[in-house]
Amino acid sequence: MQTARVRLLRHDSPQMQFELAFAAPHEALRLYVREYVGWFERSTTKVCRRELPSGEVPLIINFGTRVRERKGGSSGEWHDYGTFTAGLHEAFTTVTADGPGHGMQVNFTAIGASLFYGRPLADLTNRTVELVDVLGSAATSLIARLYETSGWEARFTALDQEIASRIGAARRPPSAVRWACHELMNSRGRASIADLRRDIGWSERHFAVQFRDHVGLAPKAFARILRFHRAVKVLTNRLDAKLADVALECGYYDQAHFTRDFRTFAGISPSALLESRLPRGSGFRANP
Repeated sequence: MQTARVRLLRHDSPQMQFELAFAAPHEALRLYVREYVGWFERSTTKVCRRELPSGEVPLIINFGTRVRERKGGSSGEWHDYGTFTAGLHEAFTTVTADGPGHGMQVNFTAIGASLFYGRPLADLTNRTVELVDVLGSAATSLIARLYETSGWEARFTALDQEIASRIGAARRPPSAVRWACHELMNSRGRASIADLRRDIGWSERHFAVQFRDHVGLAPKAFARILRFHRAVKVLTNRLDAKLADVALECGYYDQAHFTRDFRTFAGISPSALLESRLPRGSGFRANP
């Protein structure tokens, strides 16, 4: 049931049926969580998705078939996961499952994930890890609580409570790192790294080390991924937009630079990514 808080998106065709539920976190958590997503999905054929770097840290709470993931292209090794998290990534991953999907996803900001997990994010960079290996027995309790709760809105409220409790008890990263991270996110990666460092008053090396330790990537790499993520959003929301215009709007100095970042982070060109879109904006198809 759709409510004032929960937005539902449904698709029903002979090949694929799904329901997606979207919700914003509680207002007090907006600096730490970007969005909640819940889903049911069935398909007559196996669907492989291309998951792109975004500058956000996903937590996937899985009630359905285990997820298979492969880093990068077709030469990578497949790994199976139940409920898991992934740190900031610098390249795409391919995910699939052998049966129906059912679960929830929390899209944390980098600082939010660091607080929720109680550790610097450098531990998780370019890695996917079972949640129990990060939170221990607290992961099992969280999964059980959400599974036994009925309805998307009630589940999202339970997530609000759990996340607020853990973040409230967490030790904060340095205020300078938190501020710089927020400035980069708010500018979608376009804030000047040199200006941020000068405002903080740290040396270039100290700033890079502290930022990488707590956020998981160096400032320039983080900014680059945020800019790419913004470009993907603009490209997929404005299908009639010219690539050169999207590149300029998102801070690329020319279209060649724009295309290189897409090949680095998505593994394919901007046009090829658009052609791989799944129904109703439910992701991007990847080769098995």
